[in-house]
Amino acid sequence: MKNDDAELIERSLAGDQGAFAALMRKYQKQVHALAWRKIGDFHIAEEITQDTFLKAYQKLATLKNPKLFAGWLYVIANRQCIAWLQKKRLPMESLEAMPTAELEELAYSQYAEKSFDIH
Repeated sequence: MKNDDAELIERSLAGDQGAFAALMRKYQKQVHALAWRKIGDFHIAEEITQDTFLKAYQKLATLKNPKLFAGWLYVIANRQCIAWLQKKRLPMESLEAMPTAELEELAYSQYAEKSFDIH
């Protein structure tokens, strides 16, 4: 039995938590697969999946066309993955703690990379 997303969204917005749970069940595997593919870690992908559905639930009223729910949900999942990858990057080092010679080399390499980047 295929649930109609628009009807489930309407019911969710009216306060029917079971309707949103049905949406979660319907899309959970696809969202998890997307996150797992992008992140490469099964357990982190589970967390991102949970965060994706939480954000979707919180923003559900902003969805203009309920028939586009699946695409909208995948955009949220993708953004959650990007946010996780950005947080995962190495922590920034204080410029004050960096030796002057290393700082100058870094600044020049970034300048050269931007100046000579030809596409």
